[in-house]
Amino acid sequence: MRVGGALLACWLAAWTVGCGHAEPATRPGPAAEQDDDSSRVKGSSVHARILALMARGEFTQAQALIAEGTAAGLLSREVATRLTERIAVLNTRLGDIPARLTRVHDFPSKLKDTTLFEIRRMLQTKDFSVATQSQLNLAKKLIQEQKRLLED
Repeated sequence: MRVGGALLACWLAAWTVGCGHAEPATRPGPAAEQDDDSSRVKGSSVHARILALMARGEFTQAQALIAEGTAAGLLSREVATRLTERIAVLNTRLGDIPARLTRVHDFPSKLKDTTLFEIRRMLQTKDFSVATQSQLNLAKKLIQEQKRLLED
């Protein structure tokens, strides 16, 4: 029993300290510019504030901050363009997509005046009072992938 306890103590000590000859694991830092919902521009809080405004659905304020940030040189034109395009997609209403895409089976026509942002919010909060989950997912896909779907 004592030998087992001693072995357990040695194992725990080796496990917590780790091997001395191995290199420590390091994670690479974030890239200077990324463009997704969790993106970040190094050294600039303007980008983070714009993303926060977009997450709350305050697109007009976000566009104003994009214009100010670009004019002040805090945002590059590329990042500003990508953010503006992202706002345009989030602000797209289901009724604005081409008529050819509205002919799909089980098209949620009662969502025609609903934006992608609102559809995403309904899916996140599991609010299926207006449409079913599958209809919301279909509407989200039709708005997000309309260019690709029209190519097929």
